[in-house]
Amino acid sequence: MTDCTKRHLEEINEVSRQLLSRILAAHADSQTNPQGGDLENPEGEPAKKESDDIAKLTEKRHTLITQLFERNTPENISAESDLIEKMVALNNKLTANAKLCKQAITEQLIKIKKSNKVTKSYQKY
Repeated sequence: MTDCTKRHLEEINEVSRQLLSRILAAHADSQTNPQGGDLENPEGEPAKKESDDIAKLTEKRHTLITQLFERNTPENISAESDLIEKMVALNNKLTANAKLCKQAITEQLIKIKKSNKVTKSYQKY
């Protein structure tokens, strides 16, 4: 059963690394293209695909973590303390980077709203 727990933890960590990589890439893209893509513009398609991939990986990771605790005893899980520590470290990195991305997206939305207000005020004249 310990091998099963170990494989499960390794899979969680692998999905977490993939997710972290995608989040970092999305954050880098948002920094290089701060205006973002127009939703109707084909250039916005890669961003939507990236967002969908992140959502799928997040859901998969959540499912794997839930299954880990449902299918394994606390003793089996604690026997793999190194992998648990890696999982926690990856989780902390994911949380920190997700907060950075959220902040960047919020700033972009504020800029877009301000530019829309300016555009509307010019259109009045």
